Amino acid sequence: MIIDNLPDEVLLEIFDLYRQTFGDQPSSERVWNNKNGWFKLAHVCHNWRSVVLASPSRLRLRLYFASNTPTRAAAPERLSHLPIIVDYSNVIWKASAQKRLISALRYPDRVCRIAIRGSYDYDVSDKITELVAEALDLPFPALESLELYNITSIKRVFLSTSLMTSIQSLRHLRLDGMPLTSLSPLLSVTRSLVDLALSIDRVFSAEGPSLLTHLQHMPHLRNLRVSSNYCLPDDKPPTTSILLPELTSFRFVGECTPAGWFVAGLDAPSLREFHISVTDYSRRLHIPYLTKFIRAMGIVFVAARLTISGPSLRTDLFAWPHRIDDQPSKIFTVKTQFAADPGSELSAMLTTVEDIFLSSPVFMIPSLSYEDPVTWRKFFEEFRNVKILRLLHGLEMQVAEILRQPAVNAPPPQEAGPDATTPSGTPIFANRSQFIFPSLEEIVLYAGTPDRSTIGETERASMLKSFGPFVTARDEVGLPVKVFWSTDGELPRYFMTDSWY
Repeated sequence: MIIDNLPDEVLLEIFDLYRQTFGDQPSSERVWNNKNGWFKLAHVCHNWRSVVLASPSRLRLRLYFASNTPTRAAAPERLSHLPIIVDYSNVIWKASAQKRLISALRYPDRVCRIAIRGSYDYDVSDKITELVAEALDLPFPALESLELYNITSIKRVFLSTSLMTSIQSLRHLRLDGMPLTSLSPLLSVTRSLVDLALSIDRVFSAEGPSLLTHLQHMPHLRNLRVSSNYCLPDDKPPTTSILLPELTSFRFVGECTPAGWFVAGLDAPSLREFHISVTDYSRRLHIPYLTKFIRAMGIVFVAARLTISGPSLRTDLFAWPHRIDDQPSKIFTVKTQFAADPGSELSAMLTTVEDIFLSSPVFMIPSLSYEDPVTWRKFFEEFRNVKILRLLHGLEMQVAEILRQPAVNAPPPQEAGPDATTPSGTPIFANRSQFIFPSLEEIVLYAGTPDRSTIGETERASMLKSFGPFVTARDEVGLPVKVFWSTDGELPRYFMTDSWY
């Protein structure tokens, strides 16, 4: 066979292309380092096995131990040159799983990644914490990544001198469901972190250093994710900012106050990706320093997805990325009561939006009935430069009624009088300021999910007709708008992305 005569360099190139088909996500790493990944290549013949095992760095070979992996399956003794991954992030804590964890950590000088999730069962959680503390009471000189989820009494784990020594060279750290005060011993010694993901109770604490204080000692940090909702009424935002010169991606999930603290306290000149997701059901949003932070980074929002879900509205804003070949990425998400007053911070960001998609979850029937039309018109006024309005089927009649009314704060018509109408009975608006979406050019209707795709022609025509008065009024003042059904149902890619939280 021709493939038997290929040089080793060509085979290695083919194997590496095969590896790339698995992707770079953690789940892909597990599949690649298993029977359907490089194990399959290594068992074809002796030559292939030699090529694979001779290139552990190029092919990113690992021995992957999970809670259901037989300890001898990866043969760590016979493959002594390969790094080891111990992944217990998805585990049912039984006696067998506990034994496998201890066994998998028998080679601490080769362990490069550890991921462990504690138990949600209060009867066994303390026992698991003790087990993890004992198992990790070793030096791990090759450890690059550590992930701990739902570990109670986390201080008992980090009080291990051996583990603390190894942590100083960590590059990737993820800690989930833990109090900030308990993490201080760990965060105070990490100086080499490139990626940090935290789900913590608060970002500021009266009992110890704030998270920002710890971050200022991580000069190589590139990716930062923080989830935190709790704050004290008397907590004050930082008066000085910290410099993270290499930070390129920052994501935050939480309430307005801690979000405001972060944008007030971060100085990240290399930042390229800024995702902030805020849940705040008050009637008015208040995120101090956000507008200043957005302007300093040169972000211009070009699109918005408004998702109606029960009594709440989720607003997703998207901006063009710095790389020309990328699609716009969502970088701001806020959940509020329906059409809540966006406040001055959010208002400035809505002004530049040119494309809106008004939708709802696939399992819900769209409805704008949670607020009166006047409230919605006031909210829509914030989007002054929208050119395309996209609507999911079910919202047509309600949006048409909102659009045919003049803007809430618009002056009365100047030429024909406040009560003048066209021959068809449509109100005449004398200038752009009389209209919601004064720059609007297109309204695109989408059938949505498959169960909505069988909309008959009569119903489609009726939906289009509901926009007739609005279209007529716009035509008569020289601001035409086209209304039509999407033929392929395809939305821009950024509207199809899911929220981080």
